[in-house]
Amino acid sequence: MYSKLLAAVCMLLIAVSPVAAKELKVLMIGNSFSVCVGNYLPQIVAADGENKLVLTSAYIGGCTLERHYNNLVKAEKQTNFKPYQVKVWDSAVNPVKTKAVRKNVNELLKNNQYDIISIQQGSQKSFDFNSFEPYAGEIIKYIRKYQKNAEIVIQQTWSYRKDSARFPKLIADQVVMYNQLKDAYGKLAAKYQLRVIPMGDAVQIYRANTPVKYTVPTKTYKRPELPSDAGDVVGKFAWGKNKKTNTFRMGADCHHLNFRGEYMQAALWYMFLFDAPVEKIKFAPKNIDDKEVALLKNSAVQALKK
Repeated sequence: MYSKLLAAVCMLLIAVSPVAAKELKVLMIGNSFSVCVGNYLPQIVAADGENKLVLTSAYIGGCTLERHYNNLVKAEKQTNFKPYQVKVWDSAVNPVKTKAVRKNVNELLKNNQYDIISIQQGSQKSFDFNSFEPYAGEIIKYIRKYQKNAEIVIQQTWSYRKDSARFPKLIADQVVMYNQLKDAYGKLAAKYQLRVIPMGDAVQIYRANTPVKYTVPTKTYKRPELPSDAGDVVGKFAWGKNKKTNTFRMGADCHHLNFRGEYMQAALWYMFLFDAPVEKIKFAPKNIDDKEVALLKNSAVQALKK
């Protein structure tokens, strides 16, 4: 009787015991849609008090899988070819600020050991699966040659804000872009049996669930006044100065995440990497209110469930 009771207690303790803390080294081979993960993810990890993360970003703006592959080939022949800006965040040392250095991906893979390595397509090609191959397959092959113990994952990128000037020149609209990039990333993941970080899904879920819907500005603004970017996690407005004419012009970035989107992205990556529940996320930027934080986290949770 005593032995049965002891066994039952042991099983209960196992059932309620927390997941062991992890120390992860992660490399992102990407572009501007990946480097922004570093803005909040290391801070989220630092605040949880358990896990540790060394996050490395190999970044070239707008870089496609084809260009990443060509860079690998060129760097094998020319070791001084270093086209990437490389940043490293350590959640235990420098979770906020880090300087970029010039390197190539080849030396990163040969001289370090990573637990997880992410790849992704450039956003301008993300909805065209024909643009993924054979480059993705060759990149995966190269990674596995030097990183036999690392898991390769795919970050699913997102569709642009609805007022992007690339609609309908590049692709019809936001919904069509989302549906096609979701299909393309899904095919790549299935082909190589890779897990997907569903950031594109999270963005679309947020757009569907936010009570405030993004409205395209129609009036004329005077500096420093800016339109609201509420209602979407993609897109931001800013004033820029033309040095030749010495005049200011308001510009709209309809493609990259704003600070709310960057926080949602970091929350999603945190839960994905550490297999952690959303309740473990203790950090939130001061400029995002509690209701919005809850919506961003919930959108990330629903994307993972989906």
